[in-house]
Amino acid sequence: MIWKFLYYLIRGSIYCLALPLFRFKAFGTEHIPSTGRAILASNHASYLDPLLIGAGATRRINYLAKKELFSNRLFHFILRTICGALPVDRDQLDRNTLREIFHLLNNNEMLLVFPEGTRTHDGKLGEAKLGVGMIAYNTKAPVIPVYIQGTYDILSRSSKRIHCNTCRVLFGPPVALSDCYADNKSKELYKEIGRKIMESIKELEKRVQRGDLR
Repeated sequence: MIWKFLYYLIRGSIYCLALPLFRFKAFGTEHIPSTGRAILASNHASYLDPLLIGAGATRRINYLAKKELFSNRLFHFILRTICGALPVDRDQLDRNTLREIFHLLNNNEMLLVFPEGTRTHDGKLGEAKLGVGMIAYNTKAPVIPVYIQGTYDILSRSSKRIHCNTCRVLFGPPVALSDCYADNKSKELYKEIGRKIMESIKELEKRVQRGDLR
């Protein structure tokens, strides 16, 4: 379809720009399933994160984006039709959004989520909100942890312009959640799933800091 062609055209353009500007590299892409449903769960430091994670991923990604971005008709068309983005309330996932998310994953698509719900204020990892645990539990989709390094220095939430800085994206092996899936769903269980996911992202952060990008 033409919209998928446009998606890959935009993705390729972003990749070509990121190579010289940010010395961009992606590692661990072998952990991304070539087919089937999957959730990419990443830290969130910048508006650039979805673009650069998408540039590094080996498959088309569907995104969750804050609903305020969809108020403009042109942005709404680009985000929904070309980028496969879903509008979400950062504080709470409503039933319609959850229904769309479950539909995507049940149709073997891949979804990028930011468990913390919003961009970091200080560059440090925060706690996961309930949403990622709820999505993972109810779909049983493999959760691939992702750590993106450098975007906080390139364009943090307090920056007014883009700075040239090295950017690395590291994809890790699926988070081990089978023990959690054996329990009955509850808010506490969703929190525990979110905690495990953030621990996996933290381990990737440590690897990036050590330079262990194999």
